[in-house]
Amino acid sequence: MTKAAHDHPTTLPADLPVPTDDGGAWHLRPGTHLPHLSLPCTSGESCDIASLGVTPRVFFFYPRTGVPGQPPKLGFAGESWESIPGARGCTPQSCAFRHLYKEFQLLGVNITGVSTNTTDHQREFKRREHIPFEFLSDSSLHLANALNLPTFDFPVESGGPDTLLKRMAWYCEHGQIRKVWYPVFPPDQCAREVLDWIRWHRAVRIEPVAAVDADFLRGELRRHWHSTTIFSRGIRFEADELPGFIASVEGRPVGHLTYHIGKSGFEVITLASVLEGRGFATALLDRAELEARERGAKRLFLTTSNDNLAAIRFYQRRGMKMVKVHAGMMDRYRTEGQPVPLIGMNGIPLRDELELEVSLEHSHD
Repeated sequence: MTKAAHDHPTTLPADLPVPTDDGGAWHLRPGTHLPHLSLPCTSGESCDIASLGVTPRVFFFYPRTGVPGQPPKLGFAGESWESIPGARGCTPQSCAFRHLYKEFQLLGVNITGVSTNTTDHQREFKRREHIPFEFLSDSSLHLANALNLPTFDFPVESGGPDTLLKRMAWYCEHGQIRKVWYPVFPPDQCAREVLDWIRWHRAVRIEPVAAVDADFLRGELRRHWHSTTIFSRGIRFEADELPGFIASVEGRPVGHLTYHIGKSGFEVITLASVLEGRGFATALLDRAELEARERGAKRLFLTTSNDNLAAIRFYQRRGMKMVKVHAGMMDRYRTEGQPVPLIGMNGIPLRDELELEVSLEHSHD
């Protein structure tokens, strides 16, 4: 690749550093309300973020688009633009959404790009690259500050402040964030990943547990827990009698979640899917979080045993924090006659319950 081709905004060098998840978007939970905040749009209007997100919409965020023949400066510490993980690739990201725009339209999903570039800078880019959708300018940083969005600082050549948004994408509807992609890499694959998720999301139906689900639910409880009776924090639950959700694909159940609402908050009692690694458990957990917010719960929480490393990893990767250890709880269950083995999964002595939670008190209403 020649230097001119390497420096052109439409290209993606093969040796770009890969960004890692720094936790900057963990607070943007499913059900987070979009703020009623107006930003200037390339259409010439001032657009309210919450109103735009009422109908299905993808907001994709990027640091800044370059201008051909105007190579980036060096950073404040002398670093190059390409050396910053996740910085380069704004034009390829936007153009990928352009290429797939009609497919998003067929799904009834709108597209909006967001950066801290000025509206004039965005308009020039929109004309040059024949972008069919609009861009919002957060050059005032009002949105970044309102939602504590992840940013970094770099001296731009023109077209906005030196504070730039880190690359991410949201799927929104009903004025709420429903899904966040962060970090995004490679940037030219962001549009395809979002489109594929929306298609998958619409194929998976999540409905409240109904009488018709009783056999499936009891079967899953016995398969995973060997009983319909579940203990958590020393409390006994008959899980097949609890409210919950069933995930299904083409009418076939593929997962379940049961919950209990009490003084301690919204507690997930059981969560399992027929096939692991397909996103069903995540979809159920997201639906439970929406339910918890609608019920006014201040937190969503659950317990798992100290040997269940896969579950501990799963929940923490979805932003849940470990807040309490119920030490010796398994010994208590044994003394009460429960058939709890001494050695659990992964050859780990089965002793304690671990409590994990996500706070629901800061939803940016």
